[in-house]
Amino acid sequence: MRTRQILCPVDFSEESEHALEYAIELAALYKVKLRLLHVISKAYGEDITTLPHHEENFGIVAVTQAQLQQHMQAYASEKIHALLQQLHPEQQLEVLIRRGSAAGQILEEAESANVGMIVVGCHQRTALAHWLLPSVTEEIINKAKCPVMVVK
Repeated sequence: MRTRQILCPVDFSEESEHALEYAIELAALYKVKLRLLHVISKAYGEDITTLPHHEENFGIVAVTQAQLQQHMQAYASEKIHALLQQLHPEQQLEVLIRRGSAAGQILEEAESANVGMIVVGCHQRTALAHWLLPSVTEEIINKAKCPVMVVK
């Protein structure tokens, strides 16, 4: 773990940013590269009425699929840029934006990049929301082949 890079998935939530603080400290401590990964949910390209897993607002979106995908890509790029402004310039860093299942893309990246640890934030949700929407963090914990640090 101490010689391999750290993967930190970011969804721009408060919990995610808190996890990023830990990932930055660990990467600096072990002098390893930090990989930031944001996943644009596959659901956006398939069904424009679905919302990200961490949101409990079940609304209807009235835009085309192409418009929504373009908006989500621009939003992700803007938020990643804002996160990068907070990091130290000497930090070894790689930023990735992917599309697909959040847990699937995180696990795939962890395995393909042979990361030493995943540092992920955990959302506080109601029992009903937890039952209706499976937890990405739980899936990562259960399926990752490397250590996973969960930050609340």
